[in-house]
Amino acid sequence: MKHISTKVFDNYSVALRQHKAKHSHCQLLHGYALSFKVWFSADKLDDMNWIVDFGGFKHNGLKEWMNSMFDHTLLLEKDDPYLDFFQSASEVCKLVILDKMGCESLAELVFNKFNETLKKTDSGRCHVIKVECFENSKNSGIYEK
Repeated sequence: MKHISTKVFDNYSVALRQHKAKHSHCQLLHGYALSFKVWFSADKLDDMNWIVDFGGFKHNGLKEWMNSMFDHTLLLEKDDPYLDFFQSASEVCKLVILDKMGCESLAELVFNKFNETLKKTDSGRCHVIKVECFENSKNSGIYEK
């Protein structure tokens, strides 16, 4: 038997461009208020009878990391042909360069970062089993193992 809990991280204002989407307006700069739903699991609860301390994200660096990645940032893939142009505009944008773009890839990025941090700070007792990244209320991408 496993215990499962969830937490939603939301209202991350991002601009992004998916340059490979030549068939779509997504190749242009556009914005979203991203949100992430994270599923946590553990075989046993901690001393407080919790899977994870939701307030602990302020102390283990994950809240700060989420803000640095997704709070008023411009997300671009590392192979964007206009990357140099956007890098030259660093005074007017907070650029985050990603290996891969899309809700599915952002969900995977958050999944991996959270598990890496929890392994160090919670001795591996608790881990993330699934992350869903919403670009809006109708569209999302999921990563799970």
